Amino acid sequence: MLIGHQSNVIDRPTLYTFHGVISSTQGFTIGSSPWDESCKRKRNAAAVTLGRRAIKNYVEMFDFESYCVIRDIEKDSKFGTVEISVKPYLQRYALNTTLTLGYGIRMDSVYDDMLREILEVGSAISLLRSASANYQDYVPILRYFPNSEKTRRGKELRARRDKYLDILLSTVKDMIQQETDRPCVASTVLKDVDSKLSSAEVTSICLSLVSGGFESIPGTLVSCIGSLSTLEGEKIQEKAYEDIKRYYPNISEAWQTSYQEEKVPYVKAIVKEALRYYTVTPMIPPRKTTSELNWNGSIIPAKTMILVNAQAANHGTATLTLEFHLNASLYMHTSPYLSFLSTITNMFTTF
Repeated sequence: MLIGHQSNVIDRPTLYTFHGVISSTQGFTIGSSPWDESCKRKRNAAAVTLGRRAIKNYVEMFDFESYCVIRDIEKDSKFGTVEISVKPYLQRYALNTTLTLGYGIRMDSVYDDMLREILEVGSAISLLRSASANYQDYVPILRYFPNSEKTRRGKELRARRDKYLDILLSTVKDMIQQETDRPCVASTVLKDVDSKLSSAEVTSICLSLVSGGFESIPGTLVSCIGSLSTLEGEKIQEKAYEDIKRYYPNISEAWQTSYQEEKVPYVKAIVKEALRYYTVTPMIPPRKTTSELNWNGSIIPAKTMILVNAQAANHGTATLTLEFHLNASLYMHTSPYLSFLSTITNMFTTF
C-alpha cells in the first residue's frame, strides 16, 4: 500500500500531543507535516540537500565521522582490553552527520552535554509519538483530565527542545556574521535573500535533520555489529571480505575508495539486510489517505488514518516468511518483495 499508492498516503494526521503540544512553537518536522504547499516546498528543499547526487558531496564528512568512531572506541577501550558500549559512539556519529548537514556544526565529545540532551529529548518525544503508548491522541476525553501526565511531559520536552534549537540556529547566525560558517541547510537559506522558504520552513527542515536518524541509525548499527560479532556473523564477515577482495585485489584501494563507489554486492546486501532485520520503530508514525483508496477490493475513504506495522513488514507476509536472524544472502538475488522491503525500510527511517 505504501509503495504502490504513495500519492494516496502522502498525508499525515495531526495528533494532539505531538502536533498540538510539542510542535506548537517550532513547527512540524517534514515527515510529520500534513500535505500542503508548505510541505511540498520543504520536501523539495530537503530532496535537493539529501538526494543521491547531493549525498556524494558529503562523503568526506561521513568518512571523517566513521574514522572518529573507530578512533575513539580504540582509545577508550584501551585497544580492546576494556569493555565499553559502542552505542554512544554511534549516536554521536548519527547526530554529527545530521548537525553538519543542518547547521554546519559537530560535537567531538561522545558525552557532550548538548549532544546527550538532544538524544534524550528526541528519544522521549519518539515515545510520546508512539501509537501504542499515548492514548490521548486517539481518545479525546483523556486530554481534558486534570494533571495529564502526557501533556505535562509534552510541554517539558517542548521547552527543552526549543532551547537547544535556538542555540543551534543562533550559532549559525553568529558564524555567518563572522564569515566562519560552513555549507549547510541553515546557512544556505539564511544567506539566500531570494529564498522561497519562510523562516518557519527553514526551522522545520533543520528540525527534521536533527530529529531524523539519530535513533534509527545507531539502533540499526548496534544490532548489525552485534549480529556480526556472533559465530554466524563471523561467517558473514568472511564472505564480505572475500567479496571485497574480488572487487579490490589491493585492499588498501578498498580502504580509500569503497565508501564512494559502493560496488561490492555482498557488503551492499549486508546493509540492506541490517535495515530489514532490526526494526527500530515497530509501529511507525501513522499516515493519512488523501483520496479514496482501493486496496484489494476494500475501499478506504479519504482522510483515513493508517497505522503501519513495520515489524510485520520486515519479517513476513501471508506469502513470504522472512528470517529472524541476519542473513545477507536474502539480497543476493532479485526479489520483488525484498526490493519493496528495502525501499519501505528506508522510508521508515526518514525524519
